[in-house]
Amino acid sequence: MHTRQLTIGSTYTGSNSSPMGGTTPAALDPAVLNPAVPAPAAVRAPAVRSAPVAHGPSEPVTYGRSAPIVVCQPLAPTNSSAIAGFVISLISFVSSFFFLGILGIIFGHVARSQIKRRGERGNGMAVAALWLGYLGVIFWILFWLAYFGVIALMVGLAVAADTGTIS
Repeated sequence: MHTRQLTIGSTYTGSNSSPMGGTTPAALDPAVLNPAVPAPAAVRAPAVRSAPVAHGPSEPVTYGRSAPIVVCQPLAPTNSSAIAGFVISLISFVSSFFFLGILGIIFGHVARSQIKRRGERGNGMAVAALWLGYLGVIFWILFWLAYFGVIALMVGLAVAADTGTIS
């Protein structure tokens, strides 16, 4: 295996006949290496001819340092209603303010319609706002109904048992 060392500032043209001291077919010929021993015709390396590669009519052939062309498309913005709906629904889910859950549900539906119309990002946040909003509202309404129901049941049992005295 032969390696080719190029001087600083030179470019590689792709042919085997380099003035920089690269390997050429004549240099590999045994007759050239040892002139006393003639080499058989089958051992001699064929002549290598390099032709320019056709790249197309509009693309020029360039050698040397060239940076690849990178095209970046900007991301679509995230819908702000989806962000607001998600945050409000999350606050509603972890606290007892189920009215915020209703507001989060409204923001989630508005965000979904805006995302479909405008092509923005944030559909996952809008869906999460809807889920958290609906689950939070249902959970907290059931919790407060059960809480006040237990209190009402205890007061009702106390009155029915006639154990309560008024002083």
